[in-house]
Amino acid sequence: MTEQTKIPDDKSVEDLEQTLTAQPDSASAHYNLGLALSQRGEWDRAIGEFQAALKLQPGLLEARVNIAGVLLQKGEYDQSIEQSLKVLEFRPDMIEGCINIGIAFMHKGILDQAVLSFEKALAIDPNSMVVHLNLGNAHLALGTIDKSVHHFGRAVELDPQFGMAHNNLAVAYLHLGDKALAKRHIEQALALGYPVHPELLKSVNPD
Repeated sequence: MTEQTKIPDDKSVEDLEQTLTAQPDSASAHYNLGLALSQRGEWDRAIGEFQAALKLQPGLLEARVNIAGVLLQKGEYDQSIEQSLKVLEFRPDMIEGCINIGIAFMHKGILDQAVLSFEKALAIDPNSMVVHLNLGNAHLALGTIDKSVHHFGRAVELDPQFGMAHNNLAVAYLHLGDKALAKRHIEQALALGYPVHPELLKSVNPD
C-alpha cells in the first residue's frame, strides 16, 4: 500500500483532455490527466502523461513518484525502484519514494531490503499509518511476528477506522496463538466493512 496522491476534484479524463488541448504546454495539465488515467487503470497512457509533465517541468518529482507507482501496478518492479531512486537523489525525505521501493522489494521477495526501505520511510514520518502497515506486512512475511504485531497495532492506533489494519493485526495475533485478540480485530474489520477472508473467519470461529 502506498500513500495516495490527490486526484483532481470532480474531473473526468475527458474534461482533463479538453484542458490539455487548450493548454498543451502545461505540466500540471499533463500531470492531472496522468492521475486520472492511473485511477482508471490506463497505465501506459498515464506514464506518458507523467513523462510529458516531467519534460516540461523536470523538477516535478511527484510525476516521477507516480510513474514509479504505476510501474508497481504493472509488475515492473525493477523499473519502479529505478524511478524511485531518482526521486530520492533529489529529495531524500520524499516518503513515497521509500514506500514504493519497499513495496517493489516485497513483490520481488527481497524482504530484508523491503524492511530497510520502510524503516527509512518511518524515519521520515514516524506517524505514517501506511508505513506501519507495510512494515507489519514485511515482518509478517519474514516471520518476525512480534514486530509485525507492533507495526499493525500502531497502524490501528493511527487510523482505528482502517479495516485492513485490523484484519492484518488479527492474522499476526493468530501466528502468536492468541485467538481471542485475533477474533476481536476480525470483528472490528468486519464492522468497518473489510472483506475478511472466509478461512480467517473460520480460524477463530471453527463451528
